[in-house]
Amino acid sequence: MRYKQAIIIVLTFLKCTFSYSQNGKIIEKQRLILSDATIAKIHEADSTMIHGLKNIEFFRITYLSDSLKVKAFVAKPVQEGSFPCIISNRGGTGEFGKWNEIGVGFFLGKLASWGYVVVASQYRGNDGGEGQEERGGKDLNDVLSLVNTLEEIDNADTSRIGVEGASRGGMMTYLALKESCKFKAAVVLAGAANAFEHLVHRPDFEENVYAKLIPNYYKNKEKELKARSAVFWADKMCKTTPILIMQGSSDWRVPASESLELLNKLYEYKHPVRYILFEGADHRIREFRKEFFAQTKSFFDFYVKDLNDLPNMELHGK
Repeated sequence: MRYKQAIIIVLTFLKCTFSYSQNGKIIEKQRLILSDATIAKIHEADSTMIHGLKNIEFFRITYLSDSLKVKAFVAKPVQEGSFPCIISNRGGTGEFGKWNEIGVGFFLGKLASWGYVVVASQYRGNDGGEGQEERGGKDLNDVLSLVNTLEEIDNADTSRIGVEGASRGGMMTYLALKESCKFKAAVVLAGAANAFEHLVHRPDFEENVYAKLIPNYYKNKEKELKARSAVFWADKMCKTTPILIMQGSSDWRVPASESLELLNKLYEYKHPVRYILFEGADHRIREFRKEFFAQTKSFFDFYVKDLNDLPNMELHGK
C-alpha cells in the first residue's frame, strides 16, 4: 500500500513539474495579415501609424498554460535585433473586450511600433481556447506563462519585460505584480482595484460576471473578492516594479475612487508610483488618447527599454 502511495505521489509530482515546464510553450503559430478594412480604420484613428505598421509583423498563437491550450497574439518589429518586451492584458470578460483584428493592429501595433515585442492573451476559455476564465483566479497563470512564451520569440529580450492592462486587465496586472518581480515597469489604465466598491456602482456584476466566473463565489464571496482587489494587498506587489496608473475622472465603468484608494495605499508603502487623473475623460481616456500613449511610451522607455534606476521613495530634499 505504501509503495503504491509513493508511486502515485511521484507520478503526481512529475505531472505537475512537466505541466509547469510546458507553461508558455507555443504549440501553434499563424501569421496574421491585417485586412484592408482594418488598416483603413487604423489610418482613420491615427494616420501616423500607417508607416509604422509596415515594420511590424503580427501572429496569432496558441500556447500552453496549466496544460490548457490558450489563444494569444504577438506583435513585433520585423527588424533583426534584440527588443524589450511588453505583456498586454485585455479588459472585459468572455467575448466582451476580447482582442480582435482592429485592437491587435491598432493597440498592440502601437506598442510594437515603439520597438517592443508585444504578446497578449485572450485568457483561457475564450476565442476557441480551452478551460474557463475565472476573472483573476487560475487564469492569472495565462498572464504569467507569457513570460516563458517570450523566451520562444527570436528577437525578444526577456531581461527587459514590462506589463500593462486596462480595466479587468489592470486587475490582472496588479495580480501579476503580486506574484512576480520579473517586470521592470507596469502601466495600468482604469484598473479594477476594489471589487466591493465596484459592486456598489455596478451591482449587475455580481450575478452576470462574478457568480458566473468565480468558482464557489457565493460560498467564498469575501475571500474571492479580496483576492481580486489590490487595495487589500498593495503591500504585496513587487516594489521593484514602478507603476504608472492613469484614470479618467468621468469613468463610469471603473470609478476613479478605486484607483485613488489604491494610490493612497501605494504611497503609504512607498511603492514607486505615478498617477495621472485626466479631467473629464471616460473609461478609455478617449479625450486624451494622444497624451495617454505618450505617457505610456515614456514610462516603458525609461524603466524597461533604458533600464533606468528606481526612484528614491524616502522623504528627501532641502
